[in-house]
Amino acid sequence: MSKRSKTLEKAVVLVSPPLARRKLEVLGYIYRAYGEILVESLEYMLSKGTTSWMKARKELYKVFRERYRELPSHYIHEAVRDASQRLKSFLKLKKRGVAKTDRPVVKKWSVGCDDQLWRLSLSGIEVATHRGWIGIPLRFHKLFWKYWNSGEWAMRSSARWRVSRGRLYLYVVFSKTVDPEAVANPTNENRVGGSGKVYGIDVNENNVTIYDHQNGRAITIVTNLSKIVLGYAYRRQRLQEKWSGLYGVKGNRRLVSSLKKLREKWAKRDVKLKLAKVVAEIVRDGVVVLEKLPKGFQDKVLERGRLKGIDAHRLKQASIRGVQRAIIEKLEENGTPYVLVDPRGTSSKCPICDSKLVPVTGNAQRNGWRPRLVKCPVCGFTHDRDVVGAMNIARRYILDVGGRAVGLPKGAHDHRAEWLVATVKRGAEAQPVLAGPTTT
Repeated sequence: MSKRSKTLEKAVVLVSPPLARRKLEVLGYIYRAYGEILVESLEYMLSKGTTSWMKARKELYKVFRERYRELPSHYIHEAVRDASQRLKSFLKLKKRGVAKTDRPVVKKWSVGCDDQLWRLSLSGIEVATHRGWIGIPLRFHKLFWKYWNSGEWAMRSSARWRVSRGRLYLYVVFSKTVDPEAVANPTNENRVGGSGKVYGIDVNENNVTIYDHQNGRAITIVTNLSKIVLGYAYRRQRLQEKWSGLYGVKGNRRLVSSLKKLREKWAKRDVKLKLAKVVAEIVRDGVVVLEKLPKGFQDKVLERGRLKGIDAHRLKQASIRGVQRAIIEKLEENGTPYVLVDPRGTSSKCPICDSKLVPVTGNAQRNGWRPRLVKCPVCGFTHDRDVVGAMNIARRYILDVGGRAVGLPKGAHDHRAEWLVATVKRGAEAQPVLAGPTTT
């Protein structure tokens, strides 16, 4: 494997039908024993100041072997390895100053299995236990078959499982090796002037805009993440006012339980994954150009003092870098070449004459996406701010790589230039709904 290669990983969850009581008792014993070994191993390594699972296993194996005589020995190895990984992760967080506790705490866990502890077949899984091998049927879904039959993804020999509500949840990982240098540095055949296209992508709080430089066509895919963020913020506020007023804040289990039922993280994740899939399909036949967004760039925007209170929270939780990361992962998965360019000035300069653009409409994004028109006072070019950003991103790549000026985009001065607007739907709607061409 090349030093420059990168491994992409996709986890797939397979769920069993409701299990019989005998199987639940056997699996429950292994699950509890694994958790006890995990906690004790973590405490031991923390007290000894080591993160090496080999050293910890050498000292602790005999102790656990005597205590859990019937347990297959490989579960002990995996629990100690799990403790080592958790401790390393905690120390990294503590070094960065973002750890929430002084010591690592084990609240949830899943049982790790190497290739000696599980067998997968088309009918289900067999798990090694202290009562022999137990067969458990599984419900295979289309995502599993997609990676299984792809020919490019390989399933790892290790897996993890847990038991919840009378069912077994199996976590398997598929991996694929790609060369990030080849993907992030397109060959000359894919550059401008060759057979490939150039797509500029501008990622924003409430939308992602794609500009096809060759055809002069723009597509804005609306996500409305700001409405999701604000909706959950107001719901949290109402829950806190309701339950803290009745039972106070400290030790209020009703408040904690109601807040845990909010699923903002999963709602945003659902939008990001659907969006990344659609974007990757649109730009599959060309070179993709994105902005090189630095870490904490939203904090720099807030330092200017333009947004405060709930609007500052909205921008921080919009996950702009998370959306771009999801798109890049999908591009790497599909083998689509992409390039990152400097984002400075892409939304404020005219793509025709480089003059400073003047806003025609407001820039408010609190209530979701709305067109934000800008106009060039020199050449009169008028278009949406996000479309202009995508045009300048593609233009910047062409100037840097091609070493020549960019021709006038198709329909640049035509207010009827083609511009499609789509909306990513949540829930049952898995694909965006395209509206007709919008005039600007």
